[in-house]
Amino acid sequence: MPVTNYYHIASVTIPSTWIALIVACVAAYIGIRMKFGKSHAERFGDAVFYVIIIWKLSVIITQFDTVIHAPISIVYFNGGFVGFCLGLAFVAFRTVMDVRKEKLDGKGLVVLFTGAVVALALFQVMMAVLNNGGSFVKIITIVVFLAVAIVVWISAMKDGEQFVQLSWLVMAAHTFVAAVQPKGVFQPAHIVTLAIGLFFIVLFTRKSKFVLEKRGNYSE
Repeated sequence: MPVTNYYHIASVTIPSTWIALIVACVAAYIGIRMKFGKSHAERFGDAVFYVIIIWKLSVIITQFDTVIHAPISIVYFNGGFVGFCLGLAFVAFRTVMDVRKEKLDGKGLVVLFTGAVVALALFQVMMAVLNNGGSFVKIITIVVFLAVAIVVWISAMKDGEQFVQLSWLVMAAHTFVAAVQPKGVFQPAHIVTLAIGLFFIVLFTRKSKFVLEKRGNYSE
């Protein structure tokens, strides 16, 4: 959904994107903490923190001249879509290293995937709620993303689920929704979903022995 509304908190004007992102990440973190335990929630929280801090500080790269002439601009600006992608790339690299070193097993990988999907879905739902747009588009966005989040969440609590197929489902669902939204399939949020989906497909395919193993009780 395109950004149409900005909200005022004290003397600060905040775009709906920021509110949607904060609500989505916090809700996903709380859900993981309550259902899957502290260690899984901390790993998801670390991933979110790295993405956000790199996205924020990458303004030094994307708007170097502005930062040099006005260092305070770091507080007000961010690295945009490029900076967000840099944050995702760092988290992806860190995740791959953890999998290779067996610091992240199948259980952790599934929960990380679940957190990412829930956050992405809630972000889209919040964007539909916070911004102006056609009723049909809003309803489709909310219904489809909530359904995807619920399916993935339930699947994460079962054994033997095919998470490669679920990754394809998430990408297909967002492609369908993006096709009816104003900016179409080339919008940044859709590209991010495709990148995350393909990343997890590769991980689940290469590390299927971790995904298919008995996961037992997630709670600590």
